[in-house]
Amino acid sequence: MGINEIVNGLIKKNGKSLIFVLGPEARDKVEGGLTSIDNNLSTIERSRHDIKILFLNKLQYLFMFLMKLEGEKKCNYTNIAIYGLDSLISEKNDTERIRLSNLILSSLFKVYRTHDLHDIVIEWFDNEKDNTELDRMVEYWKFLIA
Repeated sequence: MGINEIVNGLIKKNGKSLIFVLGPEARDKVEGGLTSIDNNLSTIERSRHDIKILFLNKLQYLFMFLMKLEGEKKCNYTNIAIYGLDSLISEKNDTERIRLSNLILSSLFKVYRTHDLHDIVIEWFDNEKDNTELDRMVEYWKFLIA
């Protein structure tokens, strides 16, 4: 699944969605153009109104934004997607990568649980790399909140 599939999936869901696009490569891909399966006028209008995209180049900013969302009394979003987390942690050593991934995922799922969000979507930028370790961490955090 890529960013186009994420956006198309969020368009079909009810409520407002926030997509965090992480890293310069992921940003270039999004800015290069998203395509929609359903290009009718109502879909385009709904996507502009209900889906917000935030571009971030540092994990520190993502963590700070998640902490802000967790502390708010009411969250304006019902779905949150993160695209490209792997691109920001790929150059870290194994220990640092695990620590940062768990920190981000724990914050993300706290927001999910605190505000009773409908869905969390996490998509890797580079699907050709072996992201088994990251996939297992995501499954672990999903298991904890289930």
